[in-house]
Amino acid sequence: MKSICDLVQALDGGLVPVVHRGAETFRLGSSYNGRYAAERWADRYVEERVENVVLFGLGDCHIVLQLLRKVPGYVLVYEPDPAIFKEVRQSPLFAKFRDEQKLYILYGGEDQWIPLRDVITDILNDDCVETTAVLTHPGYLARYQEEYKMLMDVCEMVCDAMGFTQGAIQRHMEAMLANIIDNIPYMKDGVPLARLAKYWDPDIPVIMVAAGPSLKKNMEVLRQVDQRAYIFCADAALPTLLKAGIVPDLVASTDGIKNMNCFEEPGSFDIPYLVSSNTKHEIIKNLTGIKIFGYDHKSVRIIFEKQGIEVAKIPAQFGIAAGIFAALTELGTKQIVLVGQDLAYSEDKKSHTDGRDEGFVEEKASLTEGYYGGMVYTRMDWEKFREWFEEMIDLLPSDRVVINATEGGAKIRGSVQMSLQEVIDQLPEHRSSFSDVVSDQRVKISEKEYQGIMADWKRMITDIEKIKRNGYRKTFFETDYHNIPAMDLVIGYMRYLKDVPERKERFRLAVDYVYDEIHKKIGAWREK
Repeated sequence: MKSICDLVQALDGGLVPVVHRGAETFRLGSSYNGRYAAERWADRYVEERVENVVLFGLGDCHIVLQLLRKVPGYVLVYEPDPAIFKEVRQSPLFAKFRDEQKLYILYGGEDQWIPLRDVITDILNDDCVETTAVLTHPGYLARYQEEYKMLMDVCEMVCDAMGFTQGAIQRHMEAMLANIIDNIPYMKDGVPLARLAKYWDPDIPVIMVAAGPSLKKNMEVLRQVDQRAYIFCADAALPTLLKAGIVPDLVASTDGIKNMNCFEEPGSFDIPYLVSSNTKHEIIKNLTGIKIFGYDHKSVRIIFEKQGIEVAKIPAQFGIAAGIFAALTELGTKQIVLVGQDLAYSEDKKSHTDGRDEGFVEEKASLTEGYYGGMVYTRMDWEKFREWFEEMIDLLPSDRVVINATEGGAKIRGSVQMSLQEVIDQLPEHRSSFSDVVSDQRVKISEKEYQGIMADWKRMITDIEKIKRNGYRKTFFETDYHNIPAMDLVIGYMRYLKDVPERKERFRLAVDYVYDEIHKKIGAWREK
């Protein structure tokens, strides 16, 4: 329903939005004293423990100003009605917070789903779910129920996603922190994915090989690729390919605690790898092939940006195959072919291809639509992966196509189903060498950039010492902590300490742990 909004002067001289919507006219602010009304509202609804606020409705701006005075952290305002935003932005009060760094303002309808998700994710990822409040400006809830539901759906989705990854964080965090600190010095001559995109030929098809149980049926067909497409594989699929005499163009390995059984075949480490700073250090240390650094932890993105190095923009929260897909999306690849991407158990209830089977657990299994119709058994994490793939496919430009040539497993909506043989029969005659592309000096981290990376890496000792001195409140609310690489490690460890109820105590424990790790690892490196 379209609205008309006017600004009407209140008794205190402020401007109050009056909205005409259908047969109804309503006011969004006090017609007497807006500041006083906002103060009383904040006293009632903003509890002492609240550090960040998501506010539904902009209103006359007085509540926003009051939140900025009262709340030490971030304020996200979602104004559901573009007519209100268009008019209120002319108000002198709006100008008072126009350049406020801790304020986000979004407005509009369903097209704001993704921006809302991204901002809310950024806020909550700072380990502050329990200190973030969702509040509603008076006068909005009864009139904008669908928009409010959308906002709450986004909040719920973000919290669900964080809850889903919490188990992995609990298992991997200590290894992750150790890997990040250990791996940064091994970035010499590495290739930033976003820089590679400048020289990438998006017309070359890429066959993306995962380790699903259907992979074994396509091994003979994969031999026919014969340099007409690139083959990128997940590390769990590497032994199967190498045993069959198929050497992929790239291997992706981003797990912090990866089983080294995946790398026992001769030549496993001579291939270009897609990695991150979280990749198990033993893998990074053994690699002789080119290292391509994809979407990475914030600490590394901060360091890259300080050196003027391009950073990847597309995150992948759900596994190595998702990491490959995100990288190919970043590169602009126009044809992505999925192989071995079952995301379901096979008919004989295998979870992966030959050599790896995580076992079928009936009470944890569920049914989903199969590649060939009917229903197949899957499990919760694979369902999340599939949903992520489907969301990403929906966001791709119209000139890109995703072909699911897995020939088994779960149906991935939005992909085109073809047999791998049909795909290969349509491939072009020849493509350029992947090794030549990633060996080009233009795509590599330069010596000057590497020295800058190492200087920032060593500076983490100074940074964590300063964080330790500053303490909780000054660090979070009086400094720009988002630009401190060591602080990203602290926040990561705070998320690991979910059993500690108080955020301030989590911060103290996390700082102590990261302080010890940085001093131990960087100190030992300096002594070499």
